[in-house]
Amino acid sequence: MTNAAGDHALLVREGETTRALLTGERGDERDRVVVIPLDEDVEMRVDGDALAVWLARGSVAPAPSAIPGWASAIGFVLVLALVAFAVLGSVTFFSWLLELAT
Repeated sequence: MTNAAGDHALLVREGETTRALLTGERGDERDRVVVIPLDEDVEMRVDGDALAVWLARGSVAPAPSAIPGWASAIGFVLVLALVAFAVLGSVTFFSWLLELAT
């Protein structure tokens, strides 16, 4: 696993069955290989620090690309519209309910 330490992982499969997950971790003194067996009958002993570091770095999928500002603005406007319709619907329903009660 030369130069594999970092955000890389290798899933070992046998047919359709997943067997193990291999990843690397760069350290100050040396690099470490983290092996996580995925078989049900295997006793798993994992270095907690290495697993925590690996999980904190994210999944094995590539990092998503940057989201454009216009897409974020459209999403924000849609969320505001949803909240406005929810408030308008609540006011309409409760005013109707109060008229019905009186």
